Amino acid sequence: MTIKGACAPGRYAIMRSVDFTKNNVSGQWRYVKRNLLDMGIGTVDKFETEAHKAIKNILQRSITEEFDVKIGAKKFERIDSRIAVRKGTYRRCLTTTFGRSELEVPRARGKIDIAFKLFDKYQRRQKKFDEMVIMSLMLGISMRKQRKFFKAFIGDAVSHATASRLLKSFEEELIKFRTRKISDTYRYLLIDGIWVSVKERYVRKRPIIFVIGIKEDGSKEILAFKLAKSESEQEVTGILNDLYRRGLEGKNLKLIASDGAKGIRAAISMVYPYAKWQWCYTHKLRNVSKRIKNKVKNRKNLMKEASGIYKSSSRREALTKFNKFYKKWKDIEPTAINNLKKDFADTLTFYDYMDDKRLISTTNHIERYLEEIRRRIKVQGYFKNPRSVDYWVYGIIQHIDSVKQPEGAPSSPMGEDIKELEYESAQLT
Repeated sequence: MTIKGACAPGRYAIMRSVDFTKNNVSGQWRYVKRNLLDMGIGTVDKFETEAHKAIKNILQRSITEEFDVKIGAKKFERIDSRIAVRKGTYRRCLTTTFGRSELEVPRARGKIDIAFKLFDKYQRRQKKFDEMVIMSLMLGISMRKQRKFFKAFIGDAVSHATASRLLKSFEEELIKFRTRKISDTYRYLLIDGIWVSVKERYVRKRPIIFVIGIKEDGSKEILAFKLAKSESEQEVTGILNDLYRRGLEGKNLKLIASDGAKGIRAAISMVYPYAKWQWCYTHKLRNVSKRIKNKVKNRKNLMKEASGIYKSSSRREALTKFNKFYKKWKDIEPTAINNLKKDFADTLTFYDYMDDKRLISTTNHIERYLEEIRRRIKVQGYFKNPRSVDYWVYGIIQHIDSVKQPEGAPSSPMGEDIKELEYESAQLT
């Protein structure tokens, strides 16, 4: 990385190249700090100190103002309407994502219990800081490295026992998610999965299977997910049977969409035999694309025409387009075309429910969750154990769903700060 150096006011502007290579970074950083001082900006360390001091003042002022409202009078104010008298202060340390602050909390005489909105009784850490600790553990950072990280950047850390309690509370939320009752109001189900690397005795690929439910009003919700051994009939049947046991009996269920995996199809027929099945045409088109022999010459035009089939306004129009497409390409790319022809009718089931065509023609509604997991796996490389997979996926679901929550709703365990923690995890591991 190379930037142009600055000069102090009143000096001649000399454009000096600053080389931040590995062996030169400490010397160049001293040069940058000296120029910042010359410009009156000060060092980064001083800036952080001033910023933390300003945040501490905001917290202190918030406590004082709330106390004034609670007792009905400001400090030294003598009015008849006040309900209590001050009795000094006591010190309370509060750790936030901005650092550790020592606050002066005012007290009142008598048996008046004043609860502050800033923190609960006996609370020593902001909830968001606890969430960061949980995230660091899910990222696979050891307790030693975690303490070192938070001590360096925030000035405080938690003990191993505290971290274990935080992680246990997160596990309790996951158990509630997996055992909660499900209303039998879902009209469609989408089933899809993503393969991840998990280290057990050795690193191996395993699928996480997701089931998303769509109600009549179009609202969507992740109903279940499981790290499975494979996409076999036994594994998927177990997930669907669990949904059935928790209340999703399928009385209003019209259609289930998935890819063409035989195990998933067999499981659907076993648990919900009267629901129609939709072969996700996005997965179908991906399979066709992989089987194109002359990709440079034919793939662009072939895939454009193939995807155009599913943009038809009716099933009849789609079949007409397919027949023309088949005659044109069957001799040019026979393997790819025969793949599309096989069970082609199953990719058109969504035409029975034209009002909801956008919702059920593919499993793309799960892709938002899958892409988040893929993006974060790039940092991890692999998961350390199956339990960390469960925590990660549940956290991602909570994080994505929290975007739809109204203002003032509780924050999810996976806050926006996870991106920074991911980066630090990559540096520490």
